[in-house]
Amino acid sequence: MSDKTTFDSDPEVLSRIASLNICATNLVEGLLSGHHRSRHKGSSVEFAEYKDYSPGDEIKHIDWKVVGKTDKYHVKQFEQSTNLKATILLDTSGSMGYESPDPRGMKKMDYARTLVAALSYLFLKQYDAVGLSLFNENVINHIPPRSKPAHFQHILHGLATMTPTGVTRLEDVIGNLVERLPSRGILILVSDFLTKETEVEQKLKLLVSRGLEVILFHILDPDEVSFPFEGDIVFESLEDDPQVGLDPEDIRETYKREIQNQIQYYRSCCAGLGIDYVFLETSTPLEQGLSYYLLRRKSLGKSRT
Repeated sequence: MSDKTTFDSDPEVLSRIASLNICATNLVEGLLSGHHRSRHKGSSVEFAEYKDYSPGDEIKHIDWKVVGKTDKYHVKQFEQSTNLKATILLDTSGSMGYESPDPRGMKKMDYARTLVAALSYLFLKQYDAVGLSLFNENVINHIPPRSKPAHFQHILHGLATMTPTGVTRLEDVIGNLVERLPSRGILILVSDFLTKETEVEQKLKLLVSRGLEVILFHILDPDEVSFPFEGDIVFESLEDDPQVGLDPEDIRETYKREIQNQIQYYRSCCAGLGIDYVFLETSTPLEQGLSYYLLRRKSLGKSRT
């Protein structure tokens, strides 16, 4: 995608972009203010600070404008790009569009959208490249990794214009994407993992075999965990299942046991593959998910030194 792309002028889309921008930047700036961000000195394009010239410093880094004003020799230092490339895969299937009857809660898709926006801003803030792939049964939008600050607007536009629809085909999506992903980068997968697929573990193993650092964010609405519904209800599928009428009390305990089994399955599967697994209910403050990434990034940085 070119940096000269003409963005949608729909007022609703622009409003959503602005809201995402504010939420993401506030979340990240608030977190970073509480963390010491290490600076990697090098010869990148991002200016960091001045230092007094010392014998052995490269003359080309002397700021001659400063010399003219102060008659003192100062050398520019720069923050070096880590050259880390990250791709975020966001599930935009129908089940991600679940909205709780409780108006106080955050919609699942909005929660995931904001998490992805904040993670993207965080990558760019740390001079890394980040890309975004939106998927259901197929990849419906792929934005390749870039590290320019202006790239954030492309990410926000992709997030603001998508609508949750279709079914989840995670196995096919990973299989089709894996060759296009940068090796030895980071892949973040954000989904509710409400899928009937049986070989997701094999596809996750394929990602790891490519040398990727994988982080899996498993997002569910609290309703999907506790199944709090009462009375005779007709449940309509957000994907491809037929509607079902029943009394939730009849299946509540069985349902809760099955959803916990699924959560435990992914937790165990990821542990066995060396994948970081983060389970988040939409009632969980987003700062927790971002804090987890910051801790992971710190350990990743140590492993590269």
